[in-house]
Amino acid sequence: MQTAPKRGGPQRSSRWCGGSALLHAGIINSGGVLLIATAALVEASASAMAALVMIGGFTALFGGVVMLAQSHVKTALAWSTVAQMGFMLLQCGLGLWPLALLHIVAHSLYKAHAFLASGGAVRAVLETRKPGPIAVPDLAAVARSFALALVLYAVVATAFAATVGPSSAQALALGAILIFGVAYLVAQGLADKAPKALTLRTLRASLAAAVAYFAFHTLAKLVWGPALPAAPFAGPLEWALIVLAVASFGLVAVAQALFPLWAHHPAMTGLRVHIANGFYLNALLDRAIGGFRASKST
Repeated sequence: MQTAPKRGGPQRSSRWCGGSALLHAGIINSGGVLLIATAALVEASASAMAALVMIGGFTALFGGVVMLAQSHVKTALAWSTVAQMGFMLLQCGLGLWPLALLHIVAHSLYKAHAFLASGGAVRAVLETRKPGPIAVPDLAAVARSFALALVLYAVVATAFAATVGPSSAQALALGAILIFGVAYLVAQGLADKAPKALTLRTLRASLAAAVAYFAFHTLAKLVWGPALPAAPFAGPLEWALIVLAVASFGLVAVAQALFPLWAHHPAMTGLRVHIANGFYLNALLDRAIGGFRASKST
């Protein structure tokens, strides 16, 4: 973690964290709130919904990949916000408006706390005794982990469908995307050198994530469902977008799980630099804004 400049010291860093927390609790989420407020109008346009799925999905994947390559905790949190806002747009594009609103509320609380607690978290990690070699899953372990996570997810989905009611195709697809993230952890637990306790803990995490997803989905529909449009019927366009989203996130999740196997390849050195710099989109944006300022001043 980079040290704060001497000028201002810890107080300046605290103000920066406090400002970031307030931004995430309000201004950053304002665009999503406006989009949800006009949900009925947006859902009337199939092209608008498709654009939200593609732009939101790409933003979520891009922000998540760049976040993983950051060495500064606050920069990683900022890229995490990019990914989270993209995922929120994906939810809107799928017509899962109550879940998108729940996502905004949860993200506001989580990210504000993450910025305020980032310094303490870094100190706690530095003070922790470094663990031994981690268990690296091979291709077979990754395949087993994803299959097991999806089976657990299907069992939980069936149980909720029998007790609460069936979910839409969009909601099932979104849940599968979330389970892909948990499957990455399960892969660590199913590696050959992983201790049994880790294996059981990762399996419990996968099951808990599936149960929590459907529980919060049911709660969001009860609280906000009557005031927001229901997910549209999944026609050919919706199914194409669902398959595209699930396949994209699944491919990235598998690549992330297999990353330790090829992380030390020479070709990864340059790629890691490009990813850490966000493929220089920030530089391009800064140049564009600078050009606007220059033209305005003249």
